[in-house]
Amino acid sequence: MIEYQIMQIQQNLYSKKYKDKYDTARDIYNNIKNLVSIKGQWLKGQKKYRKRKLDYKTYYAVISRFFEILIRDVVLRNELIHLPCDLGYVYLDKKEHKRAFHYRIDINESNKKGKLVKYKVPILDDYYYKIVWKRPKKYSKCKIMPLGNFKKEINKLKTT
Repeated sequence: MIEYQIMQIQQNLYSKKYKDKYDTARDIYNNIKNLVSIKGQWLKGQKKYRKRKLDYKTYYAVISRFFEILIRDVVLRNELIHLPCDLGYVYLDKKEHKRAFHYRIDINESNKKGKLVKYKVPILDDYYYKIVWKRPKKYSKCKIMPLGNFKKEINKLKTT
């Protein structure tokens, strides 16, 4: 029983360590949902538009579409994109590899010989691509989070 409680405490401490590192889309939505409204239907009697609150589904669709367009423009069109609200700009940088090889560990041979067996494997590409976000100092700890989507498009770019 005591071991189980200690294990739970350790798991909670581990999750708290990364809890405040990133803000999820839901956290951002909860912070702005009262500030943002959508223009709704025209009210003839009042001669103005009805305002309604932004729901999460619409918010997430807008954010997802923004990142799709950002990925398309940065990776496929190779453009420099200036982000809104003075968040800086994003571009795709083509960099040369600094070393000609990397090490690969052969697990089967290591188990047979009883010691670590490494091989030098040449890097076949001369260049690699990196997403660069030049941002103001106050956003220095922020990151572009849909990096998985960026990497998929960059890998497609390499093969073509």
